[in-house]
Amino acid sequence: MEKKHRRLVVDGCQYAWVGDWRYTAGVRVVRIRAWFQTEDDKKVGPMLSVNLVGKGHGMVDCSAAMPRDARAAILLARKLGWSPEGRGTFWILPMHGLELETLEVVAPEPSSGQPGLSSPGYK
Repeated sequence: MEKKHRRLVVDGCQYAWVGDWRYTAGVRVVRIRAWFQTEDDKKVGPMLSVNLVGKGHGMVDCSAAMPRDARAAILLARKLGWSPEGRGTFWILPMHGLELETLEVVAPEPSSGQPGLSSPGYK
């Protein structure tokens, strides 16, 4: 089944985004992925990615990405230099200071070939 992409307009630019989740070592990890979108619904440039976990880790973790979380990630990524030019994936890491109400940023898993704790960049 293909995931449904949502549209989001931030500062007059159109983006598509999707939020999904999986369990890693018993912890629910929420991922937001976003990309620039043209008027004719084509993807442009590198994808933005961020891994998140719920704050508090209660007995039942039902953490999920909301549109406000995607908007905050997009705004921070733009400040960090994410743009429609280039290819690959642009990661937001814990040291970049993304502040969300119910979620906090975690580093990508090193075993997945994702960049480690370096400055933001494309891979």
